[in-house]
Amino acid sequence: MGVGHLERLRHIRALLTTRGIATEVTRLHCFSGAGLTDELHHRAKNDPSIRLIDLTRLHHGE
Repeated sequence: MGVGHLERLRHIRALLTTRGIATEVTRLHCFSGAGLTDELHHRAKNDPSIRLIDLTRLHHGE
């Protein structure tokens, strides 16, 4: 899973916002069993609204 997936979620959030749905506290969750790119990890590190869930986190928690 990479930045393209994140951008798709951001686009969907923007569409919801334009329709009047409150998205100020929306978190973007990326789930992957195959892995997450380094760039995606970097973006998540710098943006608290992004949550990355890999198999380890899914099974064992944070």
